[in-house]
Amino acid sequence: MRDAMAIAKASYDRCSASPDFISAFYARFFELRPEAKQLFAKTDFEKQHKLLRHAIGLLINFPGQPETEPNILAWAARRHSRRELGIDGSHYPPFLESLIDTVRRFDPEFTPAIEAAWRATLAPGFAYMQSKY
Repeated sequence: MRDAMAIAKASYDRCSASPDFISAFYARFFELRPEAKQLFAKTDFEKQHKLLRHAIGLLINFPGQPETEPNILAWAARRHSRRELGIDGSHYPPFLESLIDTVRRFDPEFTPAIEAAWRATLAPGFAYMQSKY
């Protein structure tokens, strides 16, 4: 898992070099999940872009963390749960696909192996987030 995490992090660093990466992600996400756009109706996207950059970093680092609570995703999981924002599990697959599609566009070194590393690295974090809904 450490190798996959390192590959995903290096890819994320390359993508993050572009100031358009996060806005391109949201454009793709809203294409795949148009009804999600209403969840962001009152969102300050400048702040949201910073939050998403941070959250992706947390998801990439999550598999290397101890399996104790609270962990690095506990706040994000609570925030997205039914108790707060109500982001149910149906949003996670299009989120992942949007992210992979955007990484494919912005990482000049993108390969199937890098895609596999992203998927393997993010899977535990998505599973955790869904388990806390």
